[in-house]
Amino acid sequence: METRKMLRSVIKEEFIMLTGDYRLALVLNQMLYWSQFTKDFDYFIEEERKRRNDSDLEPCNGWIFKTAEELSEETMLNVAVKTMRHYLKTLVASGWLSERRNPHHSWDHTRQYRVNLGKLQKDLLEIGCFLDGYRVDLNFLREELQIEPPVHYDDHLIILEEFDFDEAESLDIPFAHEDEIVKTTTPEENSTSKNETTNVQNATTIPETTTEITKEHIAEIVDYLNEQTGKNFQAKTQKTQSLIQARWKEGHQVEDFRKVIDTKTADWLEDPEMNKFLRPETLFGTKFESYLNERGSENRDTEFERYLTGLA
Repeated sequence: METRKMLRSVIKEEFIMLTGDYRLALVLNQMLYWSQFTKDFDYFIEEERKRRNDSDLEPCNGWIFKTAEELSEETMLNVAVKTMRHYLKTLVASGWLSERRNPHHSWDHTRQYRVNLGKLQKDLLEIGCFLDGYRVDLNFLREELQIEPPVHYDDHLIILEEFDFDEAESLDIPFAHEDEIVKTTTPEENSTSKNETTNVQNATTIPETTTEITKEHIAEIVDYLNEQTGKNFQAKTQKTQSLIQARWKEGHQVEDFRKVIDTKTADWLEDPEMNKFLRPETLFGTKFESYLNERGSENRDTEFERYLTGLA
């Protein structure tokens, strides 16, 4: 009896948060997977160590030979070759992959790709995640960046088997950014001279002053999110408060939050894979500015599909 080859593809939420699209996340994770099995893996890791201090160092090791057809099958996306190449081109443009032709045989038109671990780790750390579960310890990538490790979380994965996207459960990975910690001052500190340096301590409550966002504003934003999505988020949640506070300190107002909610609800509400990302951690996080500046919600194309339209 012939044994059927079973395909397995893994999608990590941190890659969705990073790329903004689950298909890009699938392709990126697949390339990361294969990077662990290159013949020159040890040299590849050593090269990444050196590239921390010399970003101009030409990457010579860690190259992966994959066709668009192979990636389409392995990720179970089953998209056209042209579409898969667009996915790869987007990852290359973001700096997470490098691309080249075969440097030794001009007749070989198969594209070669290399995962830029340092760039990938840096961008993940900026959204509070870490590139874990890899073949070797990658803490050396974090040390150079001098960034504290993110809040610990279990290795949450969604295993996709034969397009079984409906079984993918909504994840809730905690993460924090230094600029998203709510800071307050006491009345005594507020009354000090402008020339004096005020000691500001981290807190978990929202100050009710005319210069800071109020609890009423936060409640209004969260209530609007619940109305538009049919969900039941709580305005008193510390993480939600800190995210809204961080965006407010950047100069955004209630109308900006409403616009982001409207835009992404139109994009994701009817999409079973993206609906779970209609939540404060995603909407009010580091991509808030880009969501705010997306064009109107007159269609339901995803952010990446709009990008592809721009390439045409």
